[in-house]
Amino acid sequence: MLIPIHDFTKDNEGSVPFRFISLGASSHYDFSEPHRHNYYEIFFFKEGGGTHFIDFTEYPIADHAIHFVSPGQVHRLQRNRNAHGSIVLFSRDFFHPVAGNSGSLFSFPFLNNSPYPVMDVTQEEFDEFVPLLSIIANEKEKSRELYREFLRSCLNATLLKCLHVFDSIYPDRVQKQGTAFNTFRELIEKEYRTQRQPAWYAAQLHITEKRLNELCKDATGENVTNYIKQRIMLEAKRLLANTDHSVKEIATFLGFDDPAYFNRFYKTNTGMTAGEFRKNGN
Repeated sequence: MLIPIHDFTKDNEGSVPFRFISLGASSHYDFSEPHRHNYYEIFFFKEGGGTHFIDFTEYPIADHAIHFVSPGQVHRLQRNRNAHGSIVLFSRDFFHPVAGNSGSLFSFPFLNNSPYPVMDVTQEEFDEFVPLLSIIANEKEKSRELYREFLRSCLNATLLKCLHVFDSIYPDRVQKQGTAFNTFRELIEKEYRTQRQPAWYAAQLHITEKRLNELCKDATGENVTNYIKQRIMLEAKRLLANTDHSVKEIATFLGFDDPAYFNRFYKTNTGMTAGEFRKNGN
């Protein structure tokens, strides 16, 4: 069994890789089974009710809440029918039409495997998003490139508004995530299965390993080695919890030639072997 992946290209063939969905009592957008996708989702819950599981954390759906789900994250939504709001969905390519230019999405600390995927905001803060969401809802069906640029601008404004609110909740997080660290985060997402040495990442960034450790500790409280380990462990847990792949297959996928070494690595970082994690119902 593989973790189901919702693919924007397949689900929206021939259309703009951007969607706006209204969540209401009659909405069919409810995915109670674990899945992931190759695009971003931002949930704006005007009224709450239910539970949103993002990776291994259970988040109650509160009134005036904003939830972020990024490509690769495993989540499931169990929404009460009285919970309503809207969802903005977009691909990396839509936000960055120039191939390979995805760096600025990593400048938003609530995206890309962030430890802060949920913001519970005040009604006043939530209401500030309503005009932007209304514009997006009215423009979403237009496919001409001019309208795509307009939607990108609205999306960017929405993300910047989210960043402003995020900064008021976590004032030290935004300031500490500079350009070099954001590029490091992007490199980790691309290379964590094959590159585990801090020196390799420092070389790609044209900085010293010591400087990279300083940046990582300032932003996360962890050194680079631990940050890389945490990313490997996150993917290992996702695969153990949501697939029936053998431990050996998962070890190979994550770049471990020796399954026994993978088990030792796993136990060192979690206190249990991969098999025990799966058996205990994770």
